[in-house]
Amino acid sequence: MSELQGASGPESSDDSTQSNRIDNPAVHAADTHAGTPDPGYAIPVPLPPAQRHHRDDSPILDGVPDDADAADAAPDLSAFTQEEMREARVEHHHHGERRRMSPEHIARLKRRRRRRRILIGVLVVLLLIAAYVAFMGYSAFKVKKAVTQVMQGASAAPAAIQSGDVAAAKSAVSTLTAGVDGAWHETKSPAWGVLEYLPYFGDDVKAARGAIDVLHTVSTEALPKLTAAMDSLNPKSITVKDSTVSMPGLAASAEGLTHADSVLQDALVDLRNLPTPHITQLRTALDKATGGFNTLSGLVDVFARISKTAPTMLDLNGTSARTYLIIAQNNAEVRPTGGLPGSWGTLSVSHGKLTLSNFVPETDLPLLSSPVISETSDERGLFGLDLVTKPHDVNFTPDYPRAAQIAQAMWQKAKGQKVDGVIMIDPVLLQDLLKVTGGITLPGGIVMNGDNAVRYLLHDSYAVGLTPAQQDAAFSLVAAESFQHILKSAGANSTQLVKAVMDSTNNGHLKVWSSHPNEQQYISGSAIAGELEVKPAEPNVGVYFSDGTQGKMDWYLERKVTAAKSRDLADGSSQYKVHVTMANTVDPAEAASLPDYVTGKGMSERSEDVQTGEIVTMVYVYAPADGRLVDWKFSDGGKFDTVTTHNGLTVGAKQVRLKPGESADFTVTVQTSAKAAGTQLQIRQTPLIRDEQ
Repeated sequence: MSELQGASGPESSDDSTQSNRIDNPAVHAADTHAGTPDPGYAIPVPLPPAQRHHRDDSPILDGVPDDADAADAAPDLSAFTQEEMREARVEHHHHGERRRMSPEHIARLKRRRRRRRILIGVLVVLLLIAAYVAFMGYSAFKVKKAVTQVMQGASAAPAAIQSGDVAAAKSAVSTLTAGVDGAWHETKSPAWGVLEYLPYFGDDVKAARGAIDVLHTVSTEALPKLTAAMDSLNPKSITVKDSTVSMPGLAASAEGLTHADSVLQDALVDLRNLPTPHITQLRTALDKATGGFNTLSGLVDVFARISKTAPTMLDLNGTSARTYLIIAQNNAEVRPTGGLPGSWGTLSVSHGKLTLSNFVPETDLPLLSSPVISETSDERGLFGLDLVTKPHDVNFTPDYPRAAQIAQAMWQKAKGQKVDGVIMIDPVLLQDLLKVTGGITLPGGIVMNGDNAVRYLLHDSYAVGLTPAQQDAAFSLVAAESFQHILKSAGANSTQLVKAVMDSTNNGHLKVWSSHPNEQQYISGSAIAGELEVKPAEPNVGVYFSDGTQGKMDWYLERKVTAAKSRDLADGSSQYKVHVTMANTVDPAEAASLPDYVTGKGMSERSEDVQTGEIVTMVYVYAPADGRLVDWKFSDGGKFDTVTTHNGLTVGAKQVRLKPGESADFTVTVQTSAKAAGTQLQIRQTPLIRDEQ
């Protein structure tokens, strides 16, 4: 009995362990789960509290409280893989004692399970990324297709509107709208928004989404108004027949055009303020799309301004007849606004009917001994008293509204007639209009048409041996007859006439000023206004030329002005290199055959030292508003003769003298205002007479 008691006591661990394996259902289940029980191994499981006195106090598995009952303490063996089950078995020593899992073994098992969860998570993330990339790739393809539609519509619409093809114009606008809407619906999704936070390329996404947002505003707010206006006002319906202007539908379209114009102008400002994309293809696509909108905006702006000014300026409603001073400029003697104001006449308007008076040469107007109107100190310093005392010098200033005011006062002083506005034209405009109306036959059988008018008036006519007075009279006669012919014949092709006027206006050959503030407010800010730009947010550099030869030699003066950005500054301003080239192309032999009033030799006290064939020119370079002239370099090693201000703008003045065959060039660095950040510098210059860019 004592042997049996000793065998069953605490030291007989083999028997008690074996008994535990048999009596414990969890152990039995584990053995069944693992296959045929192996007497050499046991699944480590917590024992019921009643049996724990046979074991040491160390837990076999973490997380099982000592007071848990056997059912609650049984581990969830289904969570273990076959491999983990095998590793969880504990080998018995040869004397039958079972080993417990070490903390390191348990940690290893936990790490493996953690790695498996991480791997699954990574795979899920990779799948999500792949799905996102696939979605964005397809979305980007759709956006590209939509932007192509935008470019097609934006490029086709202006031409269709100008030609008066309402059906084609509406189709182009519809294409444009569909493209914008498609691109907008794609890029407004949060999936695109996330991309804005990417380094470097985030600006590209922001620029693309921003541009599409702006164009969507145009699509929803401006284009419907424009389409509706096209039903009322068609360029084909604008006619000039028998000297009478007709613009049916103008009043009905005014409100819609004005609203569309306002939205488009705001949109252009917003587009200019967007970041520049890094990706060349994206930048090119956006440039093309915005370029098309620029053209469309310019066209709408013109018609909107016409709708606001034409009814009263042309007295279309018969409420108030008007009289305008017409000045034909002679570009052979260059002036900042175009050329010498050589021929003066009036145009009367009543119920849309235009009546042209006889033109007189500027020499018929008296030279004044005192200013016809007060001169500013800026004007006195740059142009002297001649600006306000001599009719042929009223456009020494490049600021056309100011030149027009002086001319109005000059005419009233000389003729006793106060005019409602001043219109300046030149031979380039006449030639463009003669291309539409057909040519005219001048006294002597000379035919002047849309191909030779400029050359005849500015070059060939000086070879017939007329005196200065005869030449002035001939210029006035030709200008008057050409304009009269245009007024009577313009109805032949109204759409081509509108296009010719717009092209000449954009190139500076037609300028208009109204003495009525309610009309001038709509003229101001357009190409036809000819103003100095004084808004810091609209950076312009002005390069203007004024003849100092006092001859008619500027037919032979070739000039070119370019500007290229050189750097951007931290405050948002930018610097540009403005390059000016000038060349005297006259052949010395031809120069020797020209009369003195053409070469300028001995024509006045200011040109006594002018040599035959030499061209003397004053050049004025105006810095952008709220900007400055940074530095300059002239090919002769010189510098500006003076640097001063005019209307708040910094201006440098330089006299350039060129003998036959000589050329000169100079580069001026200008800086824009910080308020012009992101806006491209524009060039304003004296109109060219040939090889227009």
